[in-house]
Amino acid sequence: MTDSPKAKIISRKVKFDGWHRLETVVVQPQSLKHEGLASPMTREVYYCGMVVGTLLYLPETDQILLNEQFRIGAFMAGDPNSFLYECSAGGIDKGENPEAAVRREALEETGCTILDLEFIGKSYPSPGSSDEMFLLYCGRIGKAEAGHYGLEHEGEEIKTHLITAVEAIRMLDAGEITNGSTVICLHWFARNHTRLRQKWGVE
Repeated sequence: MTDSPKAKIISRKVKFDGWHRLETVVVQPQSLKHEGLASPMTREVYYCGMVVGTLLYLPETDQILLNEQFRIGAFMAGDPNSFLYECSAGGIDKGENPEAAVRREALEETGCTILDLEFIGKSYPSPGSSDEMFLLYCGRIGKAEAGHYGLEHEGEEIKTHLITAVEAIRMLDAGEITNGSTVICLHWFARNHTRLRQKWGVE
């Protein structure tokens, strides 16, 4: 992270460096009111890096595979259901390209092999406090089975659910899906549902 015409970094201090890094950063962004810089602002920035998220779709049966997983953030926020329905997702390893990360995460979390990919877009889930950026995809899978997956050494317990596209969209509209990247992917999927089935030769 360096100075740019958009902002000037005055100082940055590492507060914690573990699973992720936390810094206090003082920055002067370009003013939206006048020429030059705005007043300095101090923010804590949580560095999570680049993440991939993939909505796994089985067009032959018109089904979507979603993960169910405990999320401590939802739990600490007091959500009555902290086991969230989510897309396959995970961080990109050093030296790994995004599409390779998509395929690795899908296999680790669901046991599925991705046959084809379509890029949905990118998203910053919490840009006021984190650099985390999601690269979002829709991935065609050839077969899937609901079950239990995840890497034990990462503390993952993942239960997968194979549900119809109609049911997934109903869950979205009913507010039963609250994971941000999954909400984005399912809204995109609802708009592109027919096109995807035509593209992948099942309609």
